[in-house]
Amino acid sequence: MKLVLNCCAFLLVLSGTLTHAAEVVLSNGDVLNGEVLHNEGGEITLKHSVLGTIVLVGAAIKPMKLEEPKLMDAGVFNTGWLQSWKRLVEVGVNGSEGNTRNMHVHTGTQLKYENDYKRWNIEAAYNSTEDSGETSRSDFFAKFSRDYLTPGDSRFYFTEGRYDWDEFEDWDYRISLGGGLGEQLVKKDNWRVLGRLGLGFSKEFGGEDAEWVPEGVIGIESDWKIAERNMLVFKNTLYPSFRDVGEFRNTSELSWIIGLDDLNGIDLKLGLLNEFDSNASGDSRNNDFKYNLSLVFGL
Repeated sequence: MKLVLNCCAFLLVLSGTLTHAAEVVLSNGDVLNGEVLHNEGGEITLKHSVLGTIVLVGAAIKPMKLEEPKLMDAGVFNTGWLQSWKRLVEVGVNGSEGNTRNMHVHTGTQLKYENDYKRWNIEAAYNSTEDSGETSRSDFFAKFSRDYLTPGDSRFYFTEGRYDWDEFEDWDYRISLGGGLGEQLVKKDNWRVLGRLGLGFSKEFGGEDAEWVPEGVIGIESDWKIAERNMLVFKNTLYPSFRDVGEFRNTSELSWIIGLDDLNGIDLKLGLLNEFDSNASGDSRNNDFKYNLSLVFGL
């Protein structure tokens, strides 16, 4: 059945879904609900559950604009796991052949989640470098930070932890834990700065120093969205030792992320990392600078 309704003026209010269902409000207040079959040239064809197929025409009809349906996040590989988290994987490989053979491999992952009450950031990365057939670098780290937020308050509490393994240090692995008070120093649409101040402990296993070391935690984080899909991220954390006055550890990270493919969520990332330990001994280095160029994929 087809019914033609001529109206001088009426308002169309739509809510886009996967089936393009529409709610049509006429000038007299009547409401028609159905599925939009056709919308072109001032003529709208609506499939109504009772009236059947209805054609709405009129000079005052505004063209209907249907919103694109929003796809629900189904988690990692549609399993529901880590649903609503931002999930990233990065891979970087470079090498050369000639008088010497070199190969560098970088892999990493990052998980982020934030709502009004909590903020999670979990990261892990592995690096390996081979020069002339011999391994010259092999290290891995995993870390987390968990912020406890209060809606409307710029202050928050945090806990953090980190695990480091490095084949070329004089220790086998290192664990550090900490927590304290944080403050959101800058909050803009394209720029956010967080400050952290707290206490923590660290311990190296398999090295000369076998004791837990009490230390402070002084950190700052900056996320600057330079342009659409172009972001600069900076983090610096200072760990002054309370056991050996004047000794400290410091980690600095700088990442430039450039969007390459908006549809498939592929980015290019230039990452710089510098770790300094004033109390390094044996074969350990005081300053350890690392860099990588990698592709970042969303899961």
